[in-house]
Amino acid sequence: MSRRFLVPNLFTALNFLLGVYAILMMHEAFARSPGEPPVFGLSRPPLIMAGWMIIWCTLLDKLDGVAARLFKATSAFGAQFDSLADLTAFGIAPGLLVYFYIESLQPAWFAAYRPLVVVAVSFYMLAAAVRLARFNAVDSTALAGVFRGLPSPFAGGIVVLTILLHAKHLAARLGEAGMIVFPLLLVATGLLMVSPLYLPKLGRRKNRALDVFQLLNVAAGYVCGFAMIFPEYLLSLLIVYAIGGFAWGLLNRQRILRPAPAPAA
Repeated sequence: MSRRFLVPNLFTALNFLLGVYAILMMHEAFARSPGEPPVFGLSRPPLIMAGWMIIWCTLLDKLDGVAARLFKATSAFGAQFDSLADLTAFGIAPGLLVYFYIESLQPAWFAAYRPLVVVAVSFYMLAAAVRLARFNAVDSTALAGVFRGLPSPFAGGIVVLTILLHAKHLAARLGEAGMIVFPLLLVATGLLMVSPLYLPKLGRRKNRALDVFQLLNVAAGYVCGFAMIFPEYLLSLLIVYAIGGFAWGLLNRQRILRPAPAPAA
């Protein structure tokens, strides 16, 4: 394999490993004894740290695509490796984070509604796997400039940021009443991942002002994500993008599905 493939695959490898470490960090929430020092000296609770690790995976996932295009290093191996990393970081890890977050925060509610939580987590993980398989098999070559369904990094980001916001603002107020939100969120994001809705990809626009606005928000998102600050802002970016993007996809569905004109002889 040429050296130019190393950079994008390195980002993918970091994405995969961070997803695995996020899952291991969730174990720390239950494995540590009271008063035991935090793992690696981290001051944040293990489940919150795991959530931010998944957000880092989202940011790295975009960088491997940028690096692949920059170095002209796209490959079938890279596509499969990326899907494996995405399934770990945005399919399995967010589902487990919801599972362990509910168990740690409201153990009585969790014990009463464990089957509901298991079904929602299983559905979300399966939807992520189906979406990634469908993208590799069909969508990556059939659709230009749009996604079909909500990409798994955005779905995982929405789930994780909702948990981070709940832990920051609402955990002490809502109690058991707020727990039903998380199984419902897993089902909703799972359905969006496998839906036939279309979402425009981030990229250059004809409007320069829109390009600048998009670039500034992406840059601010990277700063906030890696600094582990302002999950409110990050979640609002994803929700606005999803709502606005799906609305655009519905309005332009016929144009998206229209076959491309055959090249002139």
